[in-house]
Amino acid sequence: MTQQIRLSLPQWAVDNVILLNVRLNERTLNRMTLGTGSKYTIITPDVARRLNVDLQKARRIPVTTATQLEMTALTAINRVDVHGLALQDIETAVMNLPAVLGVEGLLGMSFLRRCRMVLDVPNRLLELATE
Repeated sequence: MTQQIRLSLPQWAVDNVILLNVRLNERTLNRMTLGTGSKYTIITPDVARRLNVDLQKARRIPVTTATQLEMTALTAINRVDVHGLALQDIETAVMNLPAVLGVEGLLGMSFLRRCRMVLDVPNRLLELATE
């Protein structure tokens, strides 16, 4: 089934980072940034706790950040919903993010690679669609 969303972005979102409200497992609504440079969708340990993710059983993987290599937990989020476009079983890394970002996660390529994405910065539009 094809899903499609078209979002108008406020000017501040285009000037800085693209911020989205993302619902995880139909439970928590989280402020996340569009992270096309991130292999995985990322959530903070606080979000993982709210989702009752068992980090002890999660696989550990190396993740390269802007400044270092970190070992972090990799889990699957059952449902990731971006303004009505929902995908199942999204690989998600759990790690701390810089507080200055003001977000609880990054919507990374583990989600985005399953979508067609159009980012029209001059017109402040973001479109996501699945096939």
